[in-house]
Amino acid sequence: MESTTTQPTSLAIPTGAVIGIVVVAGTLFHTWLHQRVNGVYNVTQIGLAFFLVVNVLIAWWEIALFACQDQIRAEYESIREPYRGREMTRVAEIFARPIPLFRVLSFRQWTTIWSTYSLFDPGYSDRRSFGYNIDVGNGFTTIIPATLFAFGMTFELMPAQILGIVGIIIFWQMFYGPAVYFFQFFNNGRHKGHSARDVALFVGVSNLTWLVFPLWGLYASIQLILDGSYSVFL
Repeated sequence: MESTTTQPTSLAIPTGAVIGIVVVAGTLFHTWLHQRVNGVYNVTQIGLAFFLVVNVLIAWWEIALFACQDQIRAEYESIREPYRGREMTRVAEIFARPIPLFRVLSFRQWTTIWSTYSLFDPGYSDRRSFGYNIDVGNGFTTIIPATLFAFGMTFELMPAQILGIVGIIIFWQMFYGPAVYFFQFFNNGRHKGHSARDVALFVGVSNLTWLVFPLWGLYASIQLILDGSYSVFL
């Protein structure tokens, strides 16, 4: 079962290209703003801007995970057997799948991300699983503070200590959730039946991103509090 139109049109963009455009354009936009306002390029600001843009994108998907769970479950059931042992083939197909330009913000256009991930972890097609609930929670609770922190690094929207406290809260949440998820993935044997390469590429890289960058964010947030200034981004 496919939930969305997959026929190419003149106004359709491959899913992988949409993701790349959003992440690159968002990161460059924040980098440009920071240079214009503060006159500097700062590695910490650029790195965290990249991560926060990615997080906002995925938070949108995570809200879709909640809104369209029945559809995701149906898609997963329809592809589970045909793609058994060929999970990365499905991944490649999804990244090549065209999305109509005017439907990019539709939750239903992103359900195949989750039904495909369910080939590696069926928990994302089950409302009772830890993975489903931690990601839905992340989607609803981090999209606004992540956006606030991204712009706050540049525009100093509040005292540095306050932004630092916001950062401690959101970056710890972003670190803790994936850390527990990573443990339960292997503890529950979700990796069994998949090659080490596929698990490393599809599960490892994505989740390690949510371990490394939040630690960087925690460092920056602590500096904001200790210094009482935005010097960590200057």
